[in-house]
Amino acid sequence: MSEPLDPLAAGVASVLKSLRARAGLQEERLASVELALDTLTGLQSVRERIAAGEAVEQAIVGAVAAAVGALTPTYSIVADVSLGLKLSDDLMPESGLYSGDLGRRRAALLENWDRLHEMRSAAAIGPAPTPRALRLELETEALSALATALTNTERQADAELEPLLRRDRYGTARSAESPGPGASSRSRNPGLDLATADAGTVAPPRLVRAQASLLLEEFQRISKALRASRVFDAEGKGWPHDLRKGSRPPTALSTSFGLKAMLLLQGHLTPDLIPVAEWLKDSKSPWRKKGTSREGYAARTQRMARPEATAAVLSTLHRLDGTTKLDDELAALKNNLDSSFDRTRPFIVTSLLETSVQLGTDPGLTTSLIEDLLGARRPYGNFLLWPEKAEKDLVAPAPSIAHTARAVRALALAQAVDEPDAEVAEAVSQAAAWLAEQQDLRNVSEIIDRQVEGSVEQVYVRHYTAAWVVKALVSAGLPTSHPSVSSAVARIWTDYSSNVALWRWPNGELPVWMTLDAVDALRLAAQAVTIPAGGFDEP
Repeated sequence: MSEPLDPLAAGVASVLKSLRARAGLQEERLASVELALDTLTGLQSVRERIAAGEAVEQAIVGAVAAAVGALTPTYSIVADVSLGLKLSDDLMPESGLYSGDLGRRRAALLENWDRLHEMRSAAAIGPAPTPRALRLELETEALSALATALTNTERQADAELEPLLRRDRYGTARSAESPGPGASSRSRNPGLDLATADAGTVAPPRLVRAQASLLLEEFQRISKALRASRVFDAEGKGWPHDLRKGSRPPTALSTSFGLKAMLLLQGHLTPDLIPVAEWLKDSKSPWRKKGTSREGYAARTQRMARPEATAAVLSTLHRLDGTTKLDDELAALKNNLDSSFDRTRPFIVTSLLETSVQLGTDPGLTTSLIEDLLGARRPYGNFLLWPEKAEKDLVAPAPSIAHTARAVRALALAQAVDEPDAEVAEAVSQAAAWLAEQQDLRNVSEIIDRQVEGSVEQVYVRHYTAAWVVKALVSAGLPTSHPSVSSAVARIWTDYSSNVALWRWPNGELPVWMTLDAVDALRLAAQAVTIPAGGFDEP
């Protein structure tokens, strides 16, 4: 479906997408599932079944199954198998179509594609799709069509009610048959001048603003909050790690995050931020290796310049002025890479790769980082994914949603500015398909524990999982209307503290990097809205 879903249908589609995992939409699973089912129980078709005496779980499954049966054949078949509704179980009992595992159901669907259509005396919309197309495209289309069908009754009710309600100049809802305060019987439209009405002409309509806050307005609030959290004192001119009032001190890394966020919010460097940018340029630290001609940048707990911190600051400096030559700084970063440590940490490699791609002055570095990142994957079932660490002798490291999302984002950026590479494209496609299936968007942390001069230097790194999943999936080509993207965007907003217009970590801190990641993700999601060719239709 090319057109974006309305909010009600999008919410239903997101819940359906979550419920297709494991055994699918089963009554016994609904009784214990940890999802909020209010979106489904509020549907009129479900309410009618509950009123007739059905249990809530039975009503949900029955209403969804009935709607699936009314879809076009291909969408009906795909939705049935995806959700495990068993609409064709009597006809194909041993086919594996309704296995308790979603991956097996998909494989059985592809194997029986033509036969399922023949049983319905219908022609398929095309040949059996590839596994990737089924996961990322056809299932999304089918579940979106199902969500639209399930919400048609509510949509029709709204359409019937809308002409009956108008808002007068005071914002009061009233019937179209009754005039508002001060209106005459000759004109009941407060935006219509009586003199022009007699002449048969209508004045231009007033600009009606949406009741919900626009993203642009919220971005303006966020930029004001970021400005208010800056520190200007003897310690520096910039942002601290934690944006709460009174936090100290400002650091180069945190300031680079704050400046980058302001550039995303405003689109340019405002005069009041020029002293901050100048302070950032001068806040250098020495490298560990002797003889390095250029200095780099460090996090607040690092004693010397480190590649990941330097890469973050160089990225911001390049955004501030794309004509600034940073070749020497990038060469110093490259010279100080520790192959035995830095290149085995996906977080460090992705940080460097994004900056190397952005600067575009050292193709050799970019290529080697891509090779490091691809080499850091581990097999998990049918997928090659990224764990937190890729060091040798690790015992069964689990795949990491956050690190896989970071890798997808970095590789997609590399693909966008360079000649397409088949191996990179497959890595992005495969990992994005896995990410689209994940429901656990909890934030994660890791410790960068370097051996430095006989001791261990530890840096605590936190990852905003929901924001990175949005950035990864959008970079891989999914629109905002895709349930996986929309649910991750919704999670981002749940972490937003509207009273301070900043993003809140679960412990109550307001990390500057978290607001940057959130703004970056929301901006990308806003750019990934699906617009039909020729623009939106007139209402």
